[in-house]
Amino acid sequence: MQPEVIMFEDNSIGAPKSRDVAQIHAATCVLMTQFINGHHNPKLAHLIVQQLGRLLSHPELEHSASSRDMYLQLLEHWQTVTNLLLERKTARQQPVAAH
Repeated sequence: MQPEVIMFEDNSIGAPKSRDVAQIHAATCVLMTQFINGHHNPKLAHLIVQQLGRLLSHPELEHSASSRDMYLQLLEHWQTVTNLLLERKTARQQPVAAH
């Protein structure tokens, strides 16, 4: 039996100003942990990308270059992961041509 995957809907997270950085960071960590624990699907990876985007656009990080750099590196990584998963999903769905 696999553990339940907690998915965050886009509108449940709220606008960047409506939650503090710690809450958005914690939600992002939960999503990353779920992915690492075996839920390797593009939707989850995309949610992680969205969360990292929220962190990067948060006003509290405007004056924290080190945090912005860290989140930017994570964003680039997760964008790559998302794209790879989408490519694999597309490759699996393409019918094999009969010769």
